[in-house]
Amino acid sequence: MKLWLLDADILIDFLSRDLLDKLVEKHEIYAASSVIDEVRYFKRNIEKIDARFRERYVQTGLIKEVSATAEEASCLLNHFTNDFKFTIHAGEIESLAVLIRQTELIFCTCDAAAIRTLPLLDLTERGISAEKLLRQSGLYKPGLKERHTEEYFKSNISIGREYKIYNLKS
Repeated sequence: MKLWLLDADILIDFLSRDLLDKLVEKHEIYAASSVIDEVRYFKRNIEKIDARFRERYVQTGLIKEVSATAEEASCLLNHFTNDFKFTIHAGEIESLAVLIRQTELIFCTCDAAAIRTLPLLDLTERGISAEKLLRQSGLYKPGLKERHTEEYFKSNISIGREYKIYNLKS
């Protein structure tokens, strides 16, 4: 059993594809408090469904809630130049701060900016694409969105590595 820290877009997309319930049976899943608050609705086919995420997943213990302190978030942001800071959303900031503190977690996101931060924080090996997570879990189904693919993830890791070389705040 692996310990996964999932971003809001991943949670919403896995709910839409009816994969989240299967994933929580196989793994211990974590989500940052601000991420949990973002997961309100998802679409399945054309129907908009109220996720009732906190009630269904957090309060039942299927997904563990984790939080970062303001100090941890601030410390994280100090690693980045101003132009880079403003591309990362609150849920990703909190998730990355938690990832730094809880070294047993692996972070799954499909947000390009969040993926690109992993090399800047020397956390590349602690990130995973949705495709790779699903394959490792035996839940992979064809038809993933581009942003869920391993190729997309690796491409953004490469961009993050280049950014680190040329623009990292010292």
